[in-house]
Amino acid sequence: MSKDKEKTVLQKTLRKRIWSFFNSVLLTIGTMLSLALVSIIGTVVEQNKDMETYIQEYGEKWAGYISWAGFNDMFHTWWFSALLGLLVINILVCTIERFPPKWKVLLANKPNFSPTFIDKLQHRKVFTVNADKDATDTILKSFFKKKRYKFLEESAKDGSSAFYAWKGVIGRYGSDFTHISLFVILAGAIIGSVYGYKSFKVITVGSTINMEKRAGFNLRLDKFWIDYYDTGQIRQYNSILTVVEDGKDIVEKQIWVNEPLLYKGIRFYQSSWGTSWNKVDAAEIGFKRKDDEESSTIVRVKWNTKVDIPDSPYAVKVIGYAADFAFDDARKAVFSKSMEADNPAVMVELYKDGEHISSPWLFLKYPGLFSSIPDSDDSLIFEGYRGVLFSGISVNKDPGTNVVWVGSCIMGIGFILAFFIFHKRLYINIKSNGSSTEVKIGGVINKNTMALEKELEVFCDHFEKKQKTHKREF
Repeated sequence: MSKDKEKTVLQKTLRKRIWSFFNSVLLTIGTMLSLALVSIIGTVVEQNKDMETYIQEYGEKWAGYISWAGFNDMFHTWWFSALLGLLVINILVCTIERFPPKWKVLLANKPNFSPTFIDKLQHRKVFTVNADKDATDTILKSFFKKKRYKFLEESAKDGSSAFYAWKGVIGRYGSDFTHISLFVILAGAIIGSVYGYKSFKVITVGSTINMEKRAGFNLRLDKFWIDYYDTGQIRQYNSILTVVEDGKDIVEKQIWVNEPLLYKGIRFYQSSWGTSWNKVDAAEIGFKRKDDEESSTIVRVKWNTKVDIPDSPYAVKVIGYAADFAFDDARKAVFSKSMEADNPAVMVELYKDGEHISSPWLFLKYPGLFSSIPDSDDSLIFEGYRGVLFSGISVNKDPGTNVVWVGSCIMGIGFILAFFIFHKRLYINIKSNGSSTEVKIGGVINKNTMALEKELEVFCDHFEKKQKTHKREF
């Protein structure tokens, strides 16, 4: 064999193997099981949360693994898109492999007109009509018209007539419509995963969500409030959001659960609320002198606002807060272990005669735990605070949504075709017996044999209404 021929054979073999790989049912099962497994992981592991949330939930080690594997934003990872793409190719190849042969067979319409063929069918009937053959042919054609059958007619050498009638061919394509719908739905999912995104933002009144890089605008929270029932239970929580673009207020809308703001293809959902774990509206800071049992002076300090402590050379500013104080040795950073106020603490900047002298942490549950004023027996006491309510906003852009909806509609059509439209084929032989005519009819259906039996009964009843008949079954 020449090198060129050998190369051609190898290329054909390789193409055949690649085609067989993508046409494999095992590939379909394996890919779908893999998608099901990772989808379960994506359901268990909350998506699009801050890294601190995963550290608090799983610990720093496992949080690192989650981030490395992409389980924190799984549906936008390259490997999840690759799995979807693999399934799309698999469905497309399977459809190409099976659809053309089915189309060719179903549209060929090369029926068997032999009376012996009818005798071999499981569902068949034979009866005699007290009318001549031409009249019987007329009755038969009226039945086809009434039941919307398409039909072919052929005359035999013995003078008998044979008919082949069919309807509901499109029902055989239900599975193909379903295949196509899966292809479209998965294509929509891939479009959404590549070009879309989902995230969760915590925002306080007056703050903004920066969408400049992704969408060219910002989103400001102007107001947040909670509505209650008379019983005291929460009825609804609401946010008033304003879209700010090029320094101008463009759109303002009140959102609540199931009523999002839609702007430039991005939806902003009201998904949660709570008390901020890293910011307070104001803190009450007490100034305690050496010999006093309680604070001699208590000042209310607004967030990031410098306030003088009366009758002292000191001023204080609140610059940090942790609802559940914790310290990470590896990162040398303070963080809140949870969103619950289990160990609240504030960080303040302390000034003496206008000069910054320290930035201590003050603990609500452990007053005086650390020295708060350098080189002094006096101290600062964290007496209390007023929390800041935050609004939890889910940000969702999915350009593949409309594609998925189209795929879902196609799937619905496929289900209707597969389960409610049946491909019926009737084979009829009409033979003259002098003054009467013998009619043989048999049928085939792709599913629901009871429907075929009923159709044959309707066929016989149609003749009984037209002519007096003597019917026998075999």
